[in-house]
This record gives sequence, C-alpha cells and structure tokens, in this order.
Amino acid sequence: MAAKNDDSASRLGRRLRAWRTGRGLTLAAVSQKTGVASSSLSKIENEQVSVSYHTLKRICDGLDMPIEDIINPEHKKFAPGRRSITRAPDGSEFGSRQYIYRAHATDMSKKEMIPLEMVVLARASEDFEDWNKHEGEEFVYVLSGAIDVLTEFYAPTRLTAGESLYFDSSMGHMYISVSDEDARILSICYDPRAHMQRDISDFFRAGRLDVRPLANESV
Repeated sequence: MAAKNDDSASRLGRRLRAWRTGRGLTLAAVSQKTGVASSSLSKIENEQVSVSYHTLKRICDGLDMPIEDIINPEHKKFAPGRRSITRAPDGSEFGSRQYIYRAHATDMSKKEMIPLEMVVLARASEDFEDWNKHEGEEFVYVLSGAIDVLTEFYAPTRLTAGESLYFDSSMGHMYISVSDEDARILSICYDPRAHMQRDISDFFRAGRLDVRPLANESV
C-alpha cells in the first residue's frame, strides 16, 4: 500500500450520496443522526474532501449500519463459521489528509474487530482538526518506520517497528509519523456495537432508526 487509490474517495462519496438519497434523507437529517456537520457531509459526497475512518465510523454508528455497507457493498451477511481472507493485492482503500487506509476482511460485516493497514501521512498535531475517538478499544502495531501516539490523557508515546500499544479508543488519539519515510501501521479496532447491528434496510422498513447526535464536527 504505497499510495492511495485516487478513486477511493469518490467511490465512498458516491455510495454515501446514493445511500442517503435512496432513502429520502436530507443532509440535515443525516447530520442530526450522526453529529457530522451537513457541510462536511456535502463535501464528502461531492469529493471535495477525503473521509477518515473516524468520520466514516461516526456516520455508520449514527445510522446503525455496518461500516462495510459503505466500504464494500458486496460484503457477506452474518453467518456462523464464516471466515475472510485478504490477499496481497486486495483490500478496500480509502484515505484522508492524515492517513491512507487499507481495510481488511471487508467482505464480512458485523465483525467485532476492524483491521486497518495504514500509512501515516500526518507529521504534526496541527494536521488534525480534532481528536480521533470511537467506542471500544484499539491495538496499533508499527510495521515500518516510527510514530508518535498522541492521546488526551498521556504524554506522547513513540513506537518503532515491532512495537505496539493497546488502549481505550474512546480517549482522543492521533498518530504522527516521525521517521524519514511515512510509517506503516496495523490498527485493529474492537467495535462493541457490532453484535447489535442489523442490515440498515431492516431499520428503515421498521422505522426504528434512533437519533444519536454527537459532539465535535470534523472531517
């Protein structure tokens, strides 16, 4: 994963717009449910900005939909005894100004771990508009290069290749490359909501989407 797939942001934007308009939802309605500003949602849909995992997760959580519905619409539905293999050239790529993501096992929805291979583009905390935060826990392992892990409650922690950190991901966090080359990391996020998620179409048919406004607008 040396470079971002240039079409990844446009694919995600088109899918989000098609998903929203197909259900008759306005940008304001989605903003109310997810806590992501209407202006940010519009920029994502119109490919004016790329979307981070943090923001994508907020959108999907607010709408009670598996993140795979947007990253990989062809994913498998839940079934016992399932498994997923991601070969070297495969995986779904998307990116933001701070990170390039290659999501593994995207053909499987409602999984409680979300494995992300990432290239860390950020070089300073100023590269972020806000902390990354999401429910659950996160494990980060440095594959190459070195990063500083910035968090709300601890001093910066430097990790080099072969080192890892496990932490509460509801605590604000950022990864910053400090090596000459952009660092490559493996991030595995535990999603405590996964077992509660159903197919989004079920919620719309039953009219049971909850409204959960969140704080902090960021893309």
